[in-house]
Amino acid sequence: MERGMQGRIEAPVGRRTLVQSDKTQAQPAHKAIRVAADGSAVIEGRKCVDCGAVVADATMACRACGSRTPLEAVRAGPGGKVFSWSVIHRSYPGIPVPFVSAIVDLDGGLTLKGTLRGIAPEAVHPDLAVEAVIDDAGGILDKEGRPYVGFHFVPKGVGQ
Repeated sequence: MERGMQGRIEAPVGRRTLVQSDKTQAQPAHKAIRVAADGSAVIEGRKCVDCGAVVADATMACRACGSRTPLEAVRAGPGGKVFSWSVIHRSYPGIPVPFVSAIVDLDGGLTLKGTLRGIAPEAVHPDLAVEAVIDDAGGILDKEGRPYVGFHFVPKGVGQ
């Protein structure tokens, strides 16, 4: 596979098809990403049927109410609003700075932290409408050569 080409988007925002030249299954880089056998990827949370709390990963008991009723899968996003953010000025080699790390409340009740792209750091504000974009995770492959897929956020209407 050509580095950086594994995650080209072919479907509308919210349900993405990840192009893979060798037909290997993409691997989620985050616990909230679900990749189907056809290569499409979505963001899912787990919802407590007793209190309605939504979390990124399945647990034995609800963190909000303590219920042991199994959590059900629920689709999250792609839209949401910025709850909080930080402008990062120091990073690892190869990662350009500054960048915005944001906590976003997605449609469907799930809250996730991720990078906010496509906007100047000084233009970010509370309740900024954003969309989650699922794409390749920087061309990173696992030891079997399968690509990882991740997500980031962009202001609503900006696209990728």
